[in-house]
Amino acid sequence: MSSLVDSSLRRGRGLLLRSGSSSSKRMAVMETRTGELLLGLVSRGQALVAELLRLSQHVPAVLQQSASDSGGKYAALLFDFKYFKSPEVYEEQVEASSALAVLDDEFREECGNVVERFFLLFDGIAKYYKDLSRFVDDLLQDGAGAFLQETAESVLEDEEGRQLLMEALMLHGVLLLLLEHRLPGSLREHLLVAHCRCRGSSDFLNFEAIQSLCRCVTPSPKASSAFASVASFASFLQGSSPPSATEPNMILPSNAEEMCNRFPLPRRLMRLAVARLRSDDLYNQLRHYPNPEHRCAALGGQAACLYVLLNFIPEILQSEALIMKDIVDKFLLGWWVVPIFMGFMVDLSVAWDQYKAAKAALAPMLAPQQVREFARIYGTRVPELLVELRSMLSEGVLTQEFVLSNMATLVACLRDSNIALRWLLLHQNTTNKKLKEMVVAVGGANGSDLLLSLILETATLEFELKRVYGDLLEGKEAQWLKCKNHAAECMQELADFFSGSKVLSRKVKDENMQNWFLQMGQQVRALECKLEASRAVRKIQQMILALQEVEQFHQIESSLQIKQYLAETRAQLQQMVRTLNVQEGVLATISVVSDAAYAWGLIVGFTPQIHARIHAEPFTVLQLSCLFLKLRSILDIPLLRISQSGSMDLYSVSEYYSSELVAYVRSVMEIIPVSMFSILNDVIAVQTKQLHELPGRLEKESLRDFAQPEERYKLAKATHRVAVFTQGIMAMKKTFMGAIEVDPWQLLEIGIRKQLVKQVATSLHTILVFPTSGVVELEEQLQELLLSLQAQRRSMEYFQDYVHVHGLQLWHEEFARIIDYNTEQECNAFVKRKVQNWQSVYQDPAKPIPQFPAPAKDSSMTSNFMGRLAHKLLQLTDPSRSMYLVPMSGWFDAQGQELVGLRTMALLQTTLGTAGLTGLDRLLGFQVTHAIRQAVMYLSSRVESVEIRDCLESLETVLTPNSSIPDPGSVVYTEYSTRAGMNAPGWNTWVENVSRIGQIQLLRCLLGSHLRASAKFESSTISYAVDAMNKAVLGDIMDSRGAAASGVENTEVKSRLLGELRKQLQLCGLYTPFHSIYITTKPADGCALLLFLVTISQLPRYVLDSHLGTLTSRMKKAALDCCPLIVGIGSILQQLHPLRTTAYVRLLGQYVRTYAESPGKQDKSSAKEGKLKLPNEVVNVVAWVLALSKYMSYPQDLLTSHFPPLLLDSLVT
Repeated sequence: MSSLVDSSLRRGRGLLLRSGSSSSKRMAVMETRTGELLLGLVSRGQALVAELLRLSQHVPAVLQQSASDSGGKYAALLFDFKYFKSPEVYEEQVEASSALAVLDDEFREECGNVVERFFLLFDGIAKYYKDLSRFVDDLLQDGAGAFLQETAESVLEDEEGRQLLMEALMLHGVLLLLLEHRLPGSLREHLLVAHCRCRGSSDFLNFEAIQSLCRCVTPSPKASSAFASVASFASFLQGSSPPSATEPNMILPSNAEEMCNRFPLPRRLMRLAVARLRSDDLYNQLRHYPNPEHRCAALGGQAACLYVLLNFIPEILQSEALIMKDIVDKFLLGWWVVPIFMGFMVDLSVAWDQYKAAKAALAPMLAPQQVREFARIYGTRVPELLVELRSMLSEGVLTQEFVLSNMATLVACLRDSNIALRWLLLHQNTTNKKLKEMVVAVGGANGSDLLLSLILETATLEFELKRVYGDLLEGKEAQWLKCKNHAAECMQELADFFSGSKVLSRKVKDENMQNWFLQMGQQVRALECKLEASRAVRKIQQMILALQEVEQFHQIESSLQIKQYLAETRAQLQQMVRTLNVQEGVLATISVVSDAAYAWGLIVGFTPQIHARIHAEPFTVLQLSCLFLKLRSILDIPLLRISQSGSMDLYSVSEYYSSELVAYVRSVMEIIPVSMFSILNDVIAVQTKQLHELPGRLEKESLRDFAQPEERYKLAKATHRVAVFTQGIMAMKKTFMGAIEVDPWQLLEIGIRKQLVKQVATSLHTILVFPTSGVVELEEQLQELLLSLQAQRRSMEYFQDYVHVHGLQLWHEEFARIIDYNTEQECNAFVKRKVQNWQSVYQDPAKPIPQFPAPAKDSSMTSNFMGRLAHKLLQLTDPSRSMYLVPMSGWFDAQGQELVGLRTMALLQTTLGTAGLTGLDRLLGFQVTHAIRQAVMYLSSRVESVEIRDCLESLETVLTPNSSIPDPGSVVYTEYSTRAGMNAPGWNTWVENVSRIGQIQLLRCLLGSHLRASAKFESSTISYAVDAMNKAVLGDIMDSRGAAASGVENTEVKSRLLGELRKQLQLCGLYTPFHSIYITTKPADGCALLLFLVTISQLPRYVLDSHLGTLTSRMKKAALDCCPLIVGIGSILQQLHPLRTTAYVRLLGQYVRTYAESPGKQDKSSAKEGKLKLPNEVVNVVAWVLALSKYMSYPQDLLTSHFPPLLLDSLVT
């Protein structure tokens, strides 16, 4: 990849170096210690700028909201620099509140890594300043410091050293300006304090410098919200808004002087640098702009450097009027909007308004009459340039012969076009409203459209000219040799003619002419292409003059044949002159004048107009490909020095800028899939609502009824438009945008995926909303969603035939990605370390999954449609309002109506597919994990309390040994249940939470069984293969535990294998929720005894229903379900050591024996029949244990060893 970047840099060498120095001289400078240090500094500065821009786009939303809004999630934990005065006070406040302590832990998990990276950025900027200051101090010691032979003056005298030193100084100022512009001071303070709190210390090497860097600057009333800039930058790059005064690329540097005063540089060096910038052409740009009127455009880079450096010496701006007048006259005449770095601009009419000398120097130029004149000069040139460009781009005009003959005219046209574009694009975005109105008014109503046409036509001519001229340069030697041989052959033939040896030339024998032409031929053959061009041209011109003179001789003048040969020879010699004039320097000039780095961001404002043009004429994309190549010049400046220094940051920086450019390309080209989807929606409407379905056999008489010519014409026309759009984008060729290859097929596919994701996500969000709690609503919403998704899927099937993409594959992949992403985001509510939107593996900037605000009618308090759907299922299966019946595999209400069951699962499968069911199961798994953790924590906290611990110890003493009956009898259970407070509200709430655990487990079990049945029916091979793989892996794990593993185990490969296998098992439903271990915990002793007390305190509420075979509520009006509670208790026991389960069952067995052997009352009918009626306590416990054993698959030996077998056999649940 780095070789690819290097080759791109070499191709743009003329633009990048902007220098006339030779390669040997450049290498000599680079090899000195001063040059190496300077190059390393500049390389680091460029990498820091890229990191700053990258991070500013990824500030976590919770930090932005909390920093700008006191009601944000983490607002109570984000402190400014007042924290450092008394950190213990703030920490005590956090520790005093349990809620804040939990939130603090969550903040560390969620934002700790991001905060760390921001700190590394701040530390990198502080170290850059420290190293730059050390270098400058050594340089200013005039040989007494680290540099014995170099001084500031000597470095500034050297061309390459001068460039590097200016770039190092400028990058320091750019870093400060961009830091304040992209990351506001309040956010910087919060980030630094947050990092210190996460690290637990503020003891860092450069902490004072970092603190000074992050300290909030006094806000200016004229400055726009920096938070808005950060938040809008990503959408801005996607072309969502036109250029305006508030766009994020316009820097409002009201605090530039204060930031520069915090990190000053020696005034002596800064004044030397400013003086050198005023007097020299730093990058030898004027040779590419021979017209004196173009001086300001040629020296635009130096003007930007001057602006940045003058912030470090504001006394020049304030009081030195002569210097400021000289700067304005040389560099800024007519240009008050200056691009300073990578498209970031500054409006000098605002930036220098507070400085007396600078404002006075700008005043004549900013006078309304003068501004109108500038606008008229550049604005009126646009139509003229368009005519000239279009004439050159007419088919068949731009040939090699035309280019050779008119190269100066072509380059002049490009130069004028680019300068006009540069001035208009920059100054139409001035923040001064009055000046902006004057500039925009010149273009009229169609000014923006004409400007876009000029951009596209200029980019097209640049591309075509580079292509033709590149071919000429590549074939230069071959063309030279061809013309030379042709001219020499003509001379030889003329010499032969005058030799008199030819049949037709005996009467014209002339030895003098013969010898002259022979000598001329020898001179032509002696010409070399590799000689100095000026010498060769002079020789050729002398030959042409000689041939013109010899043509006047009477022997030749009368012969048309000889004159034809002479004219042909002169033409070949003239062609040789033109071939000699083909030089690499011309390509360098084209690259320099076509540099569009200033337009980065500005061009985005034309995206709606470009979309309109593509919609009207799809083949406009051919011009757009030229525009994209023109914008590729933004990669040159930041990568040149990094590449020269051999830094490891080359790929990272290249990848960032390339991805930003590719993102813009995608945003422009996405109009094609948008238009396609719009057309295809109409196609689906015609197919489903207007066209009649053709039967297999058709009567001749009814043929006219099924013909429907108008509807079929609409369908054919729409299909043709889709095909035309496809042809338009396919007309583009593959090209590289820095380190990223742009493939038109890939662009089309990504655009289709993006629109598909947008439509599907919108349907899921808008339809899956449940205002009420009825079961009918769930089915109606799922049916509506099914129809919507089926229509969109049919459109993807229709796509396949006309755009050459795998429509169904795209559909399944993107639908699964939407489900997985929304599941992941919903699961964030149950984990500490949350996955941010930009961190998600399912999120893709090229085809982002949209995020929606919560619907107005939604009361579930969830994040997205997956949460709402899971909440709806949990609402319908609420244990307090429903009953789970095992034989029916579903939930029913008190009236016997099915709420959720097999029919619901089938509808979910049909609508959301396997991906939807798996996502629901995963979300429920996170919910049950969270609920089990909370339940076990509460249980452990109660066991560890003094009162409960004493009670449990006393009870254990009474019940020991468990094989015997306690002396007090059954009274002991009632007594100790009361002492443990089992009827207290806290335990009732805990029981409800445990019932919710069982409810979720039963739902997961139903989802798993449906997934398992579906997998075996629809893809039995995969299901059996995954099952066999699972058994093989389990067997291997058991074998590895039994025997010592030989060699070094590849744990990474094993973990990846187990992770992928787990995913496949979930997709195939090959898992058992009841047997899953959700948490790892070491609860205190006595948990089993406490669970036993909870169980016996709840059992009196239930009675065994012999018809249903399950425990039901004694109160018939309420459907308090027992099954979820049983499963919930079993799930908690599953997380504990198996001995706890054994102890729990043993205690229940002792409880049964105690009640069974105690004397009780019998009814008369039982006494007459000689039957003994078991106490309700015994029946309920046995039914409970049998149900628990069935759900949790306990071995039969566990029950028979603690319960009388006759009791177990007498009850069937």
